[in-house]
Amino acid sequence: MKHLGVFSILILLLIGQTKLFAQACCTGGAPISSNLGVQNYASKQLSIDINYDYNSLRDLYAASRNLNDSRRTRDIRTLFFRTSYAINDKWSFSVILPYLWQKQVVRSDFGRSSQSSEGIGDLVILAQRDIINNYKHQLLIAVGPKLPTGSISKKDSEFGIPLAPDMQPGTGSLDGIAALSYSRFGIMTPTSSAFALFTYRYSFAQNRNSGQEKYRFGNELTLNLGLAHSIPLRKWSLSPSLHYRYRKSDTDDNDGFDFPNTGGEWMYLVPSLKLKSAKGLTIHSSIEIPIHTKVTGTQLITSKKWQIGMTYPINLKRDKTFSH
Repeated sequence: MKHLGVFSILILLLIGQTKLFAQACCTGGAPISSNLGVQNYASKQLSIDINYDYNSLRDLYAASRNLNDSRRTRDIRTLFFRTSYAINDKWSFSVILPYLWQKQVVRSDFGRSSQSSEGIGDLVILAQRDIINNYKHQLLIAVGPKLPTGSISKKDSEFGIPLAPDMQPGTGSLDGIAALSYSRFGIMTPTSSAFALFTYRYSFAQNRNSGQEKYRFGNELTLNLGLAHSIPLRKWSLSPSLHYRYRKSDTDDNDGFDFPNTGGEWMYLVPSLKLKSAKGLTIHSSIEIPIHTKVTGTQLITSKKWQIGMTYPINLKRDKTFSH
């Protein structure tokens, strides 16, 4: 009977861990908002981008207070594949497909338990329009859907219990995404610039557990404000930048009720570095440094996060020099 009681408690912990040990600060699926990368593309240019994102969650917060509780940890690794094509000087389209690996470890008086999941995330398709593009100003707008291509039915490998929504590779919902990007060139020096990027994701509800419940992730907005500087080298250009990122996520909704320990506000400083060759190959990296947190309830938040990636452009424009 003693072993049965311990086993029952473990089952309850696994089922109710999102309430007992709190949610993670991440919304479900891949971290799309920090990887939209709205930018200008040359006409008839095909751009291929591969980006690796690592997010380590180690700090447990209640509102704005660090609880200094290390019993729960999570690691999220995401590989983003992005293909963009500019049909002319004004319009371009992008397709973003993520692949996620997640692992969560919970330590308690009853021992150590872990959960993991991996799989293709939700596909994003963006249509982008250049509104203003000259030597001083650049204004871009992008809109598109996030398609529910990622799984929402992953289960715990030991007990066969469905994983929490934020542990699934996908969200299960068809969402809308919009972004607005502005850059001002030639500030302070000819190779310096200031930029702002605003993104918003509107989430729709989706059926879970064979239609027995409806779950809706909170809407999310992000604002990025920063400065960049380009340093010409012999065959490359080096571009360091620093920006401030603000992210706000609404509380999730489960069958018409607020889901506990979801939603909040986060602020980060993001130093980044971009190395671009004369042929257009770009290597880029960044780290996110948390500077402010205010969560709803109790949540596990990012302790460190970094990205590294590579972009390669292919010019598909025909050379008319030898055309008849």
